Amino acid sequence: MIEIVGVWEQGWNYPLMEATEWEMMLREFNIATLSMTPVSGISAPWGSKPWLSEYDSIADAIAAKPDLTPVYVDENATVELDAFVHPEDALYIFGRAGFAPTIPEGALSVKISTPCPGCLWAHEACAIVLYDRHRKQ
Repeated sequence: MIEIVGVWEQGWNYPLMEATEWEMMLREFNIATLSMTPVSGISAPWGSKPWLSEYDSIADAIAAKPDLTPVYVDENATVELDAFVHPEDALYIFGRAGFAPTIPEGALSVKISTPCPGCLWAHEACAIVLYDRHRKQ
């Protein structure tokens, strides 16, 4: 099983627009749900996105998925995506522009090397990670 946790962008992009960017990409990789933080109010059961769950924090989202191995995608990680071995049941965690979640010591983390680190939006980084996973299966 594969699930995704992300952090809403703040300021320029609002969750309703950003959710569409995530949704289209996740459909391409057959991912049924997305978990985001913080709570914006657009998720089910009250909002317009039944495939979306929202949590107060990344820690809450991780706690809700205890059977999945958390994998932090971080530009400061020591393991390059090309060398990364994806866990069978993974919870991929993405930050947002200018914010990377605090990674607990000993947690799995992976980086995507690019010519200009820090320029990928989270949903773009997610697509790269999911493609890498798909390619290695």
